[in-house]
Amino acid sequence: MTAEKLLMVSISGPDRPGILAAFTKVLWNYGIEIIDIQQVSLQNRLGLYLLLKQKESAESKDSALKDLLFEASKLNLILNFQLVDSDQVQEISHRRLLVLTHFGDTRSIAEISKVLAEENANVEMISSQTHHGARSFEMIVNIIGVNSVDRLKNRIMTKSRQLNIDLAIQTREAHRKNKRMICFDMDSTLVDMEGIDEMARKAGVHREVARITDKAMRGDFDFEASLRQRVAMLRGLAVDDLMDIRNRMVLSEGADELLTTLKWLGFKLGIVSGGFDIFAEYLKDKFSLDFAYANHLEIKNGALTGKVRGDIVDAAQKARIVNQVSCDMGIPLDQVVAIGDGANDSLMLTQAGLGIAYHAKKGLDRVANVALSKTHFNHIFHLLGITEEDIEEALSCKPL
Repeated sequence: MTAEKLLMVSISGPDRPGILAAFTKVLWNYGIEIIDIQQVSLQNRLGLYLLLKQKESAESKDSALKDLLFEASKLNLILNFQLVDSDQVQEISHRRLLVLTHFGDTRSIAEISKVLAEENANVEMISSQTHHGARSFEMIVNIIGVNSVDRLKNRIMTKSRQLNIDLAIQTREAHRKNKRMICFDMDSTLVDMEGIDEMARKAGVHREVARITDKAMRGDFDFEASLRQRVAMLRGLAVDDLMDIRNRMVLSEGADELLTTLKWLGFKLGIVSGGFDIFAEYLKDKFSLDFAYANHLEIKNGALTGKVRGDIVDAAQKARIVNQVSCDMGIPLDQVVAIGDGANDSLMLTQAGLGIAYHAKKGLDRVANVALSKTHFNHIFHLLGITEEDIEEALSCKPL
């Protein structure tokens, strides 16, 4: 059977309102079906692409094409067309699309595009925006021809580290869905410190504890065992010392603005931390967060006993908490954002619709959708579609 012929039309020239209406009116008049369509506009220059299924009548086809050419001439546009076989056209339903957002420059576009080409991923559209003084580039990438999506993602994330740029990778479906809940790790994510290290300084065992903390965050040491071992070293530390650490906690750069804006916009916000409740509950109350989960320190006679009460909040427990909280609030996981920095956050980031590795230990970006550097917390606004006007209004409503 002879393949059906489709008409590919490309239109270019000066952009103005009403162009799409003019051409689609012609198509409607002749009963021509639009199989695929894409339009871009850059600096008032238009690119409009149409894939059309024509009527069987040769006379109707010729008349429709003449009217399209006439409209192009009236609008000072260039129209080109060619016939294509339907069996050579990729169906829209067969596309597998990723959305890549990166905060880089021309070099980053070149380097990332090279990786995409080597993995047989095709860039279907690219656009740029300026947000909070930073320029971002968004690519819509068709990965139908990619042999290993995991390898593609790993290569792109590795390249972003080499270029020192922030980068996000999402499926097109997840990218389109509004996010409604955000779960923050606490230590070295929401706050610019490791609580247990500060406690160790007070107890005079900082060097020993910091060594174990570093191994645990890299995933080289079982988290539960490492936590119990470190807390045991803190036996006898006074509650007054914990209060002093709590009162001197410093938020990560941009976290205050982020929490205030997200809360004002109606997001459900909370802490899911492998740190300690005495710090997490303080932040929950201070920022009116919706939930806070952390490890419970045992305290007797105004001092630490060196033990932890209840289940340890390790990687598996963090994932269970995020899942349970999302169920309780009636929010699907693909509308949840999880943000963390260490191996203990890996499962939480994996199951969330958007997993953000923030100034993360090596390897976490392999399971995350997004890799952010320490100074770019505000890039989260861009990824969530939050405008500068939204932020200004939120901050203006913040209680004095």
